[in-house]
Amino acid sequence: MPIPVRQLLLRRYFEVSIRNGRLGVISLGLLLFGLAHEVPLTARLVAGAALSVVLVLRVALAERMVRGLDSPNPPSTLAHDLLLLAASTSWSFAPFVLQGHISPSNLAGVLYGALAVIAVLSVSYHSALPATVVLITASFVPLVTFMALQRTLISGVLAVTTAICVGALLSRVLAGHRTLLRALAAEQAYAQLVRELQGDGRRLEHENAQLGSSLRDARDAASRDPLTGLYNRRHLEAFAAPLADTVRRRVEEVALCVVDIDHFKRINDAHGHAVGDEVLQAIADLLGSRLREADCLARLGGEEFVAVLRRCDIGRGQRVAEALRLIVGGVEIETDAGPVGATVSVGVAQWAADETFESALRRADRALYQAKRAGRDRVEVDTVDAMRLSVAAIERTRPGALH
Repeated sequence: MPIPVRQLLLRRYFEVSIRNGRLGVISLGLLLFGLAHEVPLTARLVAGAALSVVLVLRVALAERMVRGLDSPNPPSTLAHDLLLLAASTSWSFAPFVLQGHISPSNLAGVLYGALAVIAVLSVSYHSALPATVVLITASFVPLVTFMALQRTLISGVLAVTTAICVGALLSRVLAGHRTLLRALAAEQAYAQLVRELQGDGRRLEHENAQLGSSLRDARDAASRDPLTGLYNRRHLEAFAAPLADTVRRRVEEVALCVVDIDHFKRINDAHGHAVGDEVLQAIADLLGSRLREADCLARLGGEEFVAVLRRCDIGRGQRVAEALRLIVGGVEIETDAGPVGATVSVGVAQWAADETFESALRRADRALYQAKRAGRDRVEVDTVDAMRLSVAAIERTRPGALH
């Protein structure tokens, strides 16, 4: 028998013993101060005290057994079983002790009461089959013997009938024990299945979390430039896609800045590609430090970057571009080859409502090459947007200021 099932059977056995022990005190009182009221009071008190001690000790031992079931070395059940047997057989021998001291009618009440009490209580112990069989046998044999010794036809018939009932009772106890075993085995199997399913569920949750993290890392890696950690062109296009509708409906203004490192080939030629990579990484960090979280900074390739500035018109875009130029030109970049200075040129364009993102990016790129042709280390605004800035400046001029 599996250990968990055995422990469950023992737990039920002891819990029933505790309950029946407390009920035994009540039945003992009914016997001594009810049916046996004709017996002298002193004898009844002595018998009641002795049997009460047996019942109390049995309950205490059963409670101790329940507490010790989960320990590696559970206590022996022998003392408890002997006390249980003593309490039950006290009913069986009651007719022998009381015969001649109480009336025949009360003696019959004791006899039939003992039969009923032992039958009901014995069945309740079916979780411990060996103990129950011993209990029923030891309890009913004295009763059947008492009936047979009366040497009357009625008592003889009752003895035979009781013996048959004892056989039926043992059969019922055996069937109940088997049913209980099957139920407990099914309960254990179900509990084990639940534990396995919960374990599988936790493993799946952990694996799903790892998979989700791996997928996020993979998506992030696919959208990042491996050298600078900035976004790449793929992410830039994905970032711009939902902005197209807001720009078209004039819900939001968006400016584009295309940034290119001046004479970057000279840095590579003078210091090597490793130093060139350090310069690219440092400038990427400098550019990112001047932008907001809502903006997007990406490396298009080589020494060229693009910044998408949300909620930004062409005037503010020009100021941001100038700040980017100044922050790069104002520092010496520490590299393995020593400090290296660098400047950037920036082209700026505002994404118009009637054009695509690619078209606006091309205009910003043209403005960048205007800055290159004009001597580098400068900011140029696309021609169309420069005209818009000029018109806005004229409109802001007070009347009469030109005179």
